[in-house]
Amino acid sequence: MVADVVIVGCGGAGSAAAAELARRGRTVVAFDAFGRGHDRGSSHGTERIFRAAYTDEAYAVMALDSFDGWRQLERETNTRLLSLVGSLDTGFARELADISTNLTTCGLPHELMDAAEAERRFPYFRFEHPVLWQPNSGTVHADGALAAFQRVATTHGADLRFDEPVISIDVRADGVRVTSASGVVDAGSVIVTAGAWADRLLSGMLVLPELIVTDEQVFFFRPRAEYPWPTFITRTIPELYGLPTPGGLMKVGEHYTGLRVDPDVRQGPCVEAGKRVSAWVAEIAPGLDPTPVNAVTCLYASFPDEDFIIDRVGDVVVGVGLGGHGFKFLPEIGRRLADLAEGQAWRGNPFSIDRESRHVGPSGHK
Repeated sequence: MVADVVIVGCGGAGSAAAAELARRGRTVVAFDAFGRGHDRGSSHGTERIFRAAYTDEAYAVMALDSFDGWRQLERETNTRLLSLVGSLDTGFARELADISTNLTTCGLPHELMDAAEAERRFPYFRFEHPVLWQPNSGTVHADGALAAFQRVATTHGADLRFDEPVISIDVRADGVRVTSASGVVDAGSVIVTAGAWADRLLSGMLVLPELIVTDEQVFFFRPRAEYPWPTFITRTIPELYGLPTPGGLMKVGEHYTGLRVDPDVRQGPCVEAGKRVSAWVAEIAPGLDPTPVNAVTCLYASFPDEDFIIDRVGDVVVGVGLGGHGFKFLPEIGRRLADLAEGQAWRGNPFSIDRESRHVGPSGHK
């Protein structure tokens, strides 16, 4: 079989790229080793934070561009995906200042306030540091978004193959050959968006920084009353975040504290993490009952600097290291991957494979 582009890994990034390429009339075959909507990687669940509140301008700009992409996808599929409930960032004052600068550059409204004013306006929280409020932030419906991208892709003719692991990717003189259990697909280029498994598939083709795979755990808490909960990020060490779920709970977790794992061998629930997060909720978020009602795990697959790699080397396009904060950018990531697969250059690409680390502080880009 012959295609214009093969995609390996059909989670969020792969599905977004498949949708974009199929819209453009390209023939696309996409593989995923697991079933549709599986929970083995980083794209499952009902919610992710959407925000442009980044210390790094490149991510703030990408979030702004992604906002238009999410709205387009909503119109295209008649599906509501964004809920702009606003966001709170609190913690290191320097990071808040950098965020404020980038939001101003992007023309996005925001407000800096001291802890006392923040507690007056958000009485279900306790604050120890200055606070940045950004109203044009919120959540994106993760399951709904994944289904929407896949629906667009198949509507425009993409062939999405689930439960079909890729056996090999062979770079040839005139393109690539991708082999799976069902046969061979030859294509002009391949996009690898395989998350925690990407380094295994790319071994021998190109050199990546060390891909760190961790099993992160998040917990769900019941609000004590119907407060208008925004999303939040505490820029402290460890860093914690939270966001409202479609079911009315608050999802709260630590950022980058999970154990390193083999993606095929998960660790299961971490009792100590649950105790830490519950204690934090009891102290800092009195508007929540501190006893969690549920817990889930997901994989982070990221590089030490937390930056993405979105680039093309020969006929191999990579979208790797997205774990932990990539979901909000999926429309723009999909567009960039599609451009690269078609041979379009990304001038000034901040996520090239040979870029220098742009990590900006102990809380990074989160």
